[in-house]
Amino acid sequence: METPGLLSFLEELESHCQTIAIATFLNSHGEHLAIDIKRRQKKVIYGTDWDIKEFFMNELIKGSNPHGTLVLRSFTSEIDEFTKLPIKELRGYIIKSNGQDLEFEKIPAHSMFACQNTDHKTGDPLPLEQAVRYC
Repeated sequence: METPGLLSFLEELESHCQTIAIATFLNSHGEHLAIDIKRRQKKVIYGTDWDIKEFFMNELIKGSNPHGTLVLRSFTSEIDEFTKLPIKELRGYIIKSNGQDLEFEKIPAHSMFACQNTDHKTGDPLPLEQAVRYC
């Protein structure tokens, strides 16, 4: 199960988790899965169940879902001066699987901004969310 592409992707996600992050995966069938990721010093913990990381890896790579997207919401230790909330960093990835391994491409920050701040039905701008950094 631990293939080079999959391991590289998990390392990418974990590198952006300072404290807490939420990974939301949308597969090619329109099904979504959200996983909490927590950093405890050098250790990264996926979800609350001992086998959730294995389940998550299987969902990313399984052959019946050849592609999907993943949004990573990482909460930083920085506090927004206006909202007094932790600054959230948003990253997006396009994922392709051949059932054996995984390839991923990072979505550019300007595209993430456009996606997160546009109503997908009307194309109209949405109110900007405060304390968000698009990466």
